[in-house]
Amino acid sequence: MKIVFLDIDGVLNSHRSVIAFGGYPHTVVGHERAMFDEVAVRLIAGVVRTAGASVVLSSTWRKFDGWEEIGPALGMPIIDRTPSMLGCRGMEIADWLHRHPEVERYAIIDDDSDMLEVQKPFFVHTSHFEGFSWKNAEKLAELMGIALYDVNHPRLQPAKPALAWESP
Repeated sequence: MKIVFLDIDGVLNSHRSVIAFGGYPHTVVGHERAMFDEVAVRLIAGVVRTAGASVVLSSTWRKFDGWEEIGPALGMPIIDRTPSMLGCRGMEIADWLHRHPEVERYAIIDDDSDMLEVQKPFFVHTSHFEGFSWKNAEKLAELMGIALYDVNHPRLQPAKPALAWESP
């Protein structure tokens, strides 16, 4: 099993998107869904889909009612959330991993750096000013064992059926 631990603020929205869209989103429904950085959302979702991975929410958004709506709204397979514990986020991720020994590969995407030393090789550190970047996408793809250029590549998409007036 491959897992991506996902933070939201500073990853899927940033200071850049706050200025561009007029504020931080507080939900994934309604007009606030448009306040997310769609390039970041689609890059992460594409890597996750191409790698056959699942997402575990490690963001403070996991504490909100309705956290289960986040995955469908963002087009990501969010299967769980990390526990809320005293200490750093890295400890919460370590606890989740300890309870799920079937995880073979993982990556952590976050703008905060409160990870355990053992987790740093699997850490995709974003900038809260810029959010998830192309460089971050390259590292995430590498950690998931795929080529970034295979994400959303037309040759990997299902073939379109020919229309009646098109010749086969």
